[in-house]
Amino acid sequence: MSSLQVKANATHIEPFENRWAKHEKPFDPCVMHPELKRRYQKLFNFYDKTGDGRLVFADDLAPVADAIDARWGKNKRPIPNLLKLLYTTYQKENSRRDLNHDGQVEPDEFVSAHENVVNSFQASPDKARAFIRQAAGGFFSCLDLDQDGWLVPDDLAAYAEAYGHPSDWVETNLNAMLQMLDKPLGRIDLETFLLLIEQYWFDPSPNVPGAKLFGQSA
Repeated sequence: MSSLQVKANATHIEPFENRWAKHEKPFDPCVMHPELKRRYQKLFNFYDKTGDGRLVFADDLAPVADAIDARWGKNKRPIPNLLKLLYTTYQKENSRRDLNHDGQVEPDEFVSAHENVVNSFQASPDKARAFIRQAAGGFFSCLDLDQDGWLVPDDLAAYAEAYGHPSDWVETNLNAMLQMLDKPLGRIDLETFLLLIEQYWFDPSPNVPGAKLFGQSA
């Protein structure tokens, strides 16, 4: 992926699977890296709209889908039947994480459900990146209200607000990541967005720009 050939503070960032391979003690795919575990635990808190320590589709995720769809108003959606697609996606993801099939996802389940995802990425990075492009790329379009190929702070703030979070940190956080990547400030394109998503979910280094993706909340 060409977006991986970027610079952060004038330091070349190589694909992190290469850094694992060269490390004296490479990342063990059978053990959740502490940094990734920390991120997933905080991401759970970001997704937990009601703050009750569990993720339930009807309470935490359906309202987010409603908010994302409602933002389009009378404008043409970038994807046909957008609300239905968001419902289906959120339901599927929550069911995948619901390891004991009790209709809700608790923090430990959320973290455990991603162990296989991380392992799959390491086993086949190219296939995983293709999936990220399809899934996260589609979500990029859902947030890109003017469909100009860029997300601006208002687009990202709407996402945070959909989960019930304040959004006063969004622009500062976005610019901090863009500055680390030596990118123009104030807006983000798809390739950079995909890179940050990949780093957040799969790169255990605490120093990569994507580690900041969800700000202090995650």
